[in-house]
Amino acid sequence: MRRISWAATPAWARYLGAGAAAVGLYFLLPVLGAPQVGRVVTYFLISMSGALAVLVGVRINRPAYRTPWYLLAFGQTAYALGDLTFYLDRMVLHVEQYPFLDDGFYLGSYPLMAAGLLLFVRRRTPSWDLASAIDATIVAIGAGLLMWIYLMAPQLTDATQSPLAQAVSVAYPAMDLLLLTVMVRMVLGRGRTAAPHRMLYGWAGLVFVADVVYGYQQLSGSYDVGNYLDLLWLGAVLLLGGAALHPRMRGLEEPVPVPDPHASTGRLMVLAVASLMAPALLYAQYLAGAPLHVPLVATACACSFLLVIGRMKGMVDTQRKAAITDPLTGLRTRRYLLEAMVRHAGPGTGLVLLDLDHFKRVNDSYGHAAGDAVLREVGRRLRHAVRHGDVVARHGGEEFAVLLPRIRVEEVTGIAERIRQDLASVPIAAGEELLVVTASLGVAVGRVDQSIDDFFAEADRALYAAKESGRNRVVGPLPADLSPSRRPAGHARAAPR
Repeated sequence: MRRISWAATPAWARYLGAGAAAVGLYFLLPVLGAPQVGRVVTYFLISMSGALAVLVGVRINRPAYRTPWYLLAFGQTAYALGDLTFYLDRMVLHVEQYPFLDDGFYLGSYPLMAAGLLLFVRRRTPSWDLASAIDATIVAIGAGLLMWIYLMAPQLTDATQSPLAQAVSVAYPAMDLLLLTVMVRMVLGRGRTAAPHRMLYGWAGLVFVADVVYGYQQLSGSYDVGNYLDLLWLGAVLLLGGAALHPRMRGLEEPVPVPDPHASTGRLMVLAVASLMAPALLYAQYLAGAPLHVPLVATACACSFLLVIGRMKGMVDTQRKAAITDPLTGLRTRRYLLEAMVRHAGPGTGLVLLDLDHFKRVNDSYGHAAGDAVLREVGRRLRHAVRHGDVVARHGGEEFAVLLPRIRVEEVTGIAERIRQDLASVPIAAGEELLVVTASLGVAVGRVDQSIDDFFAEADRALYAAKESGRNRVVGPLPADLSPSRRPAGHARAAPR
């Protein structure tokens, strides 16, 4: 079996290995009879190593955006100073004053670390990702309700504490909730998840769990300095340092597209649990005979319900947009065109059908990638050639349609001619080639008591006539007394164009 030398081991793995050994030493020192000051120094060095590892990781990996990492390093430094003060007071000096200097360091660290994570979120999704923000808020409401009832409210009703002590006691779970919300927002965002992401998720998760258990133990009087919670806190420190030392830490700042507000099964389950947290909690209080927080729970239920409705609306809007938008050109689809024709057909409406001339030659000669580039550029030019409120659709293949509501008859042909000139006058870049693309256009105008099928058939016949008469021209409107049934049998829509 091939052995990997310690020198060849990646920096992040060496740090985690050495850190795990140091944590083991921390818990072994009391067994060896070492003085408590040895444990305090060991704990502080491990805690401080997280900040140093972040700074070293920034130096060796050179991320383009360093501000979030510096905020995490400063936050961990403040946290390490809080650790030093806390354990020195409790383990060595046996000082039990609360609140004390360590609380200032601890509470000051959370906003710095949350700000660092938030900058990662904003860097990865520069545009507003409303779907993930709603999901994170739903989770935060469920978690916040639990923390208020079981951690914050009991602190505020504890008459043995001073107002300052009560405020500090409530601030701790509030800061944990802030860190959790930002981390959930980061987890629910889009983009590939690499090892540094998972380490950061583990870091925030361990800090949150350890702090919540610590708060519960403080309320119940069961907390002992140096118990198993230190393993969670120190493990979180190591994960933070490992994330910064990992070479793929640069991926945390790479922008990613804003995701469609779809939701996977796992994501929906998380949202369902978070949404049901409030009524489940109220029912649990009822069964236990505990005081009911009806106004708070009702407010949480209402907020969660409104957010879920907003989330559903976003998903419905996205599905609707996907159904009416052509993915290649960004134009409307035939389905949307037909719906618009139902709303606008009749006098004062024009319809232009456009078919690219000899488009098959483009695909055959230059490839489908070149053909797609031509179609995208044609779609862009069509959008710029029409008026605001006109409907531009890709009817299928190389055929496009433009619906012109509220227009005079004499203006329809002018717009069609402008479209033809815009396409033919400037070559279209398709890869390394410049292609001259022309189109044939058929024009129809709406009439009283005209069906949608007849309206479309009239434009279709005009388009066929443009093809038959030499292409790269506009034909129509055709005479109103020429019905679709009078089209020659040989003039089928499948005729070559």
